[in-house]
Amino acid sequence: MLVILDFKSSGTDPRNSIQQVRGDIGATKQSTGLSPGVYVTGAPAFNYDIESETVADVERIDPITILLIIIIIGLFFSSLTAPLVPVSAIGLSVGISFGLVYLIGSLFTGIHFLVLTLLPVAMFGAGSDYCIFLVSRYAEERRNGREKEEAVEHAVTWAGESIATSGATVVIAFGSLAIASFGMLRSIGIAVMLGISIALLVSLTLVPAALSLFGDRLFWPRGVGLNRRKRTVSESYYQRAAKFTIRHSKLIILVALAISLPATSTILTSHTSHDFISQIPSQLDSKAGYDVLSRGFGPGTITPTYTIVETPALLVTDNWINVTALHALSYAENSTLKISGVIKIYGITHPAGEAIPYSSFDQLSRAEQQAMIQTMKPFVGADGKSGMVWAVLATEPYSDVAIQTLGRIRENVRSMQAQNSLLRSSTMMVGGATASVADLVSASGQDYVNLTSLVLMGVFIALLLALGSVFTPLRLIFTILLSVSWAMAGVLIFSETFMGSELIWILPIMLLVIMVGLGLDYDIFLVTRIREYVVSGAREEDAIERAVEHTGGIITASGLVTAGAFGTMTLSRIPMLQQLGLGIFIVVLLDASLIRIYLVPAIMTQMKRLNWWAPGRLRRVPVRPEDRLIPGIPLKTKLAISLETLVLLALVGAGYLDYTTNLWVQSHLNQLTQTALETINAFGALILLSVSFLAAFFLLLDELVASNTPARPVSSPSTTVEGPSSKAQVSNPTTGQNESHTSRYVITKDS
Repeated sequence: MLVILDFKSSGTDPRNSIQQVRGDIGATKQSTGLSPGVYVTGAPAFNYDIESETVADVERIDPITILLIIIIIGLFFSSLTAPLVPVSAIGLSVGISFGLVYLIGSLFTGIHFLVLTLLPVAMFGAGSDYCIFLVSRYAEERRNGREKEEAVEHAVTWAGESIATSGATVVIAFGSLAIASFGMLRSIGIAVMLGISIALLVSLTLVPAALSLFGDRLFWPRGVGLNRRKRTVSESYYQRAAKFTIRHSKLIILVALAISLPATSTILTSHTSHDFISQIPSQLDSKAGYDVLSRGFGPGTITPTYTIVETPALLVTDNWINVTALHALSYAENSTLKISGVIKIYGITHPAGEAIPYSSFDQLSRAEQQAMIQTMKPFVGADGKSGMVWAVLATEPYSDVAIQTLGRIRENVRSMQAQNSLLRSSTMMVGGATASVADLVSASGQDYVNLTSLVLMGVFIALLLALGSVFTPLRLIFTILLSVSWAMAGVLIFSETFMGSELIWILPIMLLVIMVGLGLDYDIFLVTRIREYVVSGAREEDAIERAVEHTGGIITASGLVTAGAFGTMTLSRIPMLQQLGLGIFIVVLLDASLIRIYLVPAIMTQMKRLNWWAPGRLRRVPVRPEDRLIPGIPLKTKLAISLETLVLLALVGAGYLDYTTNLWVQSHLNQLTQTALETINAFGALILLSVSFLAAFFLLLDELVASNTPARPVSSPSTTVEGPSSKAQVSNPTTGQNESHTSRYVITKDS
């Protein structure tokens, strides 16, 4: 038996009544002594159960997250007291953030219940990174011989800059979600943006205050290591990694690109699911009831698709029906029933799913007429001029097959209006759960483009101003997108192989936004340290090696903390949170252990001084005398390049506009893209494996030949031009003293 409850539109949120309904059912079963299988299901029950499950997730996940942070930070600093600093600071930040989120949710906009899980996890992950950066830099400055106050000042000056830059990128990334059309994304973006801002403020104020107050006592019992002997015999892992990267930078870049191509292809050809019901754990009452309902009445019964018809004519009154107008409604109902994927319809002329003899209304008795009108009333609007057609779909209302059926229903509406005069003058709208998902799919595609563009542009501008470089922000974004592509491919394969579920549609945009914000922490920390050494006079290779050596352990520890914090989300029973937690866990581990230790130094080794180029006053690294040897670009060349760039941009813009309006171009281009991606999937792995092997072989062969070939004197005549000598004061990074060097360039031209 199926009982349908209709909630008032002007009342409170229907999900607030679910527990009361279940309580009444339980009391009835207890008083009668009967124990029938009674389930409360539907959209309000789904929302209530998922919200309750989210609260249970928070109670289960947060203690494990805090315990992981304490263990990892304690092991990294070899201290029992050091973990208290980030835990206390972020705990205070979380409390303030939830207060602000509650205030915003009460006064301005609704807050999605997933914020309960994502906000503390994101704050513990990012906030712990900020605290580790500051505390570790303080310990390093103390080991270098600085007094406590001076060590705190240097830690805030150098580590604080990278922390502020990282926090700005996170705020920009999550703040961009505020323009999303999907309410869940908006509320998550606003809440996490506020939370990270507070965590950043607390990290830059409370943590330095704690360091100034307690100093070396925070590192009890082992201490900060003032009297610890420096390792002189064996090199650390990060020293060896840096030297290996500098020697084999080209090989590392080629291997990274070789891995990224099939990963990107896998993502582009993957399929995301919009099935909301699949995200509900099977053991919950609403999901169990839905399963029973699907088996007994069909999966589309619980949330049918509605077609609302607002006509200019009166359809039904208390004692009369408009037979002529009902012919048009009957035509709409019968036409909808013929659509593939629709198994049953309900409406004014099909109130119980079967056609009624409304045409013979005048021939019925008074009682029969009243009975017929009463059966019609549930499908007639209050004004008597609008009707509703329920279409029960053959599949789950949130599935992709149901979305395709909805498309046919909407196409049929346009066809009916073209063929029927009354329907042509009427307003027809298709709604319901499936329609909402279909509209969300359409809006989310545009959202994905807009949000991705906004996030990347905002982050690029922030990094350009903070780092004083044009290339470095582009490289930062490129490497984080590389990490995201690897993680997405990993989650896709793991979910389909072991979890038996498709990627939920929101995962790509959430993973991109979170990782563009959080994943840049480690890169910024590394780059600012390299720039610090370069500014002090070190060569790029030496600066990269020293920066990796000094920051590698810190980055790895911070990555473990963040990965562990988000990895606890896999303990949730909601598949979407499991996939999101797994994706961030993978991408953070890859980012902290491989991308920042090997790939980023490899790219920076190849780019050398271009890492720090920026126009005019934006540049943060001073120009060296040898940098001025690069000849200036003539004005006419600059104008030609600018004109060519504008022409190319105009052609790209025209092509995009043509693509958006030309259906023929869209179909053929999409078919071509699909064919290309299928080809890459089929043969890409073999081709890339062969190319990677050959590239590695020839690169190593070149290095081997170069190392075994003695230098030969140049016997051919040459022309040597000596340039004017110049003196420059360069700070020695080892002694910290300024030394005078004479530089003179020599250009040799072989004849």
